[in-house]
Amino acid sequence: MAISNNDRISRALTVLHQGLYPYFEKEMQKVYGDRWLSVATSSISDEQTFKRNIEDILPDDTSVLLKVISKQWDKVFKKKLGYAERALVSEIIDIRNKQAHQNVKRFSYDDTYRALDSIVRLLKAISASEADIIEKHKQEVLRLISPKQAEEVRIRGNLDEILKQVPFQDTSLLLRALTHTSYMHENPNSGEDNERLEFLGDALLTFLSGEYLYRRYPEKREGELTPLRSRLVDQSQLAKFAVRLDLSKWMRLGKGAEKDGGRTKSRLLSNTFEAIIGAYFLDSGVESVRDFVEPLFDSAIAETSLVLYKSGDESNNLVDSKNRFQEWVQRNVTQNPPVYETVQIGGLSHAPEFLAKVFVDKEEYGEGKGRNKKEAEKAAAEDALAKLKQQGKL
Repeated sequence: MAISNNDRISRALTVLHQGLYPYFEKEMQKVYGDRWLSVATSSISDEQTFKRNIEDILPDDTSVLLKVISKQWDKVFKKKLGYAERALVSEIIDIRNKQAHQNVKRFSYDDTYRALDSIVRLLKAISASEADIIEKHKQEVLRLISPKQAEEVRIRGNLDEILKQVPFQDTSLLLRALTHTSYMHENPNSGEDNERLEFLGDALLTFLSGEYLYRRYPEKREGELTPLRSRLVDQSQLAKFAVRLDLSKWMRLGKGAEKDGGRTKSRLLSNTFEAIIGAYFLDSGVESVRDFVEPLFDSAIAETSLVLYKSGDESNNLVDSKNRFQEWVQRNVTQNPPVYETVQIGGLSHAPEFLAKVFVDKEEYGEGKGRNKKEAEKAAAEDALAKLKQQGKL
């Protein structure tokens, strides 16, 4: 008799428990010693379904086990497992709930394949031999899925390394985020480029970095936080995040952009990272994006020793040039912010060139060129600052 998808997932969750429980017990004991069971109990004591002694429940109930892991993540499991594994735990909890409470017909072969894939990845992360058992079941389901679903599997396989860091549910969104407009010009039937996702990701990063700094520095005022936020999500910093994720390896570029060294260009790396953030928001929501970016913000502050701008401080070069120029203007000229006028002056379709001029009360202070408006405006501000320094005003 054919095995239903519900039964496949049920069996896989049982095998997951067999591999996960010994690891769970060992790690909990390392942190809490003989108290680990009482700590586990207190972790889920507010659960309405918690009616029996947890010592009896944990060895059998996958759902309870996963919930305790989730509640104890920061204190216990975060030390050895990463963000991707944290997302897998949450995803498998959802799978378990769906498997327990919804009709078997709701599980397609595609749903089943994704569930088994998530379970395999979590077991592999803790080096559990049970991963091989689930892998066999996953391959059986793969032979049963449709060509469209098989394409999803192919994409997931090709992007496996990045999916370990950013666990997308819909890999087509991830693929779009990696697709530069130059690729679309040469492959017009390959979907959509990442420009709209880049726009969305830029907005999200501005919001989330502001929220992050607001919580991290409760004693700082708006004038101190603004330049730090700009530095935290400027082009060079976002490019560093992209390098950390090794995005250049997966970016889909046209031949012209490839020949022009696009995989190493800070602008393209930064834009691709923004697109990834926009796509991940659409795929998994703002909480998942927040959980993903905040460790990156932490590392950026730790690694580059980001500091807040103060007049006369030697750390001026750490602050975005547009903010530095605006602060000079408002201290020395007027409270009106500088005005930037930016126009496209040429370049190729995949690599346009922009010219920006910056004005203060209609007086031109500087100009600069760049591959996008943001880059050109930054160059104009840097030109204005250089001129001020030559004039002895800075």
